Amino acid sequence: MKKLPILFAAAMLVACQKPAEKLITRADVEPQYLTVMDRTVYEDSTSAWHQIDEHTWHGNGRLVYNESMYLIEGDSMALLLDAGTVIPNLREVVESLTDKPIMLAATHVHPDHTGAAISQWDTLWMNAGDEVNVPEFMPDYKGVHAYLYDGQVIDLGGRHILVVFTPGHTPGSTTFLDLEHHYGFSADAFGSNNLLVFTTMTTVSSSAERLIRFMKRHDIPFCFPGHFWGDNLESQQRISDVGRVAEEILRGEHTPVMMENPRLPYMVENYGVMLNYNDEAIQ
Repeated sequence: MKKLPILFAAAMLVACQKPAEKLITRADVEPQYLTVMDRTVYEDSTSAWHQIDEHTWHGNGRLVYNESMYLIEGDSMALLLDAGTVIPNLREVVESLTDKPIMLAATHVHPDHTGAAISQWDTLWMNAGDEVNVPEFMPDYKGVHAYLYDGQVIDLGGRHILVVFTPGHTPGSTTFLDLEHHYGFSADAFGSNNLLVFTTMTTVSSSAERLIRFMKRHDIPFCFPGHFWGDNLESQQRISDVGRVAEEILRGEHTPVMMENPRLPYMVENYGVMLNYNDEAIQ
C-alpha cells in the first residue's frame, strides 16, 4: 500500500506532461501563398508589387535575387519594410497603394535592402546594431537614423507590429511580427533559403531559438523572407533548422564545402538549410 502514493504521483506526472509542440513547416503554410506572385497590382522595370491581403503588399526589386519589401497598412499609418536596391519611384509607388502616412524601417543595413530609395524619406528606422554597416553600405543617406528597440510595438492603428531583434545575418538584423494578421517579416535574418552569416554561429542559434518562442507565443506560423519568390516562406521548422545547423557547425559535425567567396568561404547544407560563413563565425 505504501507504493500507491508514489505510483499515483508518477501517473499524475505523466498525465501532466504536455506532448512536444510540433513546429509548423513550409508544407503546412505555403500552399495558400504560392499565388501571391500572381496578384500583381503594380509593375515597372525596377519593381513589381503583389497583394498579400487587403492591407498588406509585397514588392520585389529586379536587381538582387528578388529583393523584397513589405508595405503593412493600419487604420492611421503604414509601415514600409526595406527599400530594395535601386527603385527611383519607390515612394510614388507605395503612396499609390495606401493613402496613410508611411514610416520606413530597415530590417538590416545591406545595399539590396537599404538602397538609394531610402533617401526619399527623411527618417529611417533601424536597429542601432547595424550602424557598423552604415559607412560601407549606406554612406550617402542624409536623413535621421531613428533607432528601434527590442520589444517595441509599432501601432499602425488597429494593427500592432512587434519588433524582435534577431542578429546573425548582420549585428542589427530585425524581425517584425504582425500581431493581428499573424505574419512575420524576417528579411535575411534566416536566409531566404541561404543564410549568409556575418556575425557568429552562437548568435544565429540564439536568434533562431528566441524567435521561435515569440512566434509560438503570438501564433505566427511563418515569416516572409527578404528574397521572396512565392514558395520560400520561413516556417517555424526552417528557422529552427537554421539554428540547429549553426549548433552542429559549432560542434564540428560538418566538413564545409569551399566556396569562391573570400568574405564567406565556407558552406554547410543540412535539413535543406544552407549556411555560408567564415572563420570568425565559429564562436
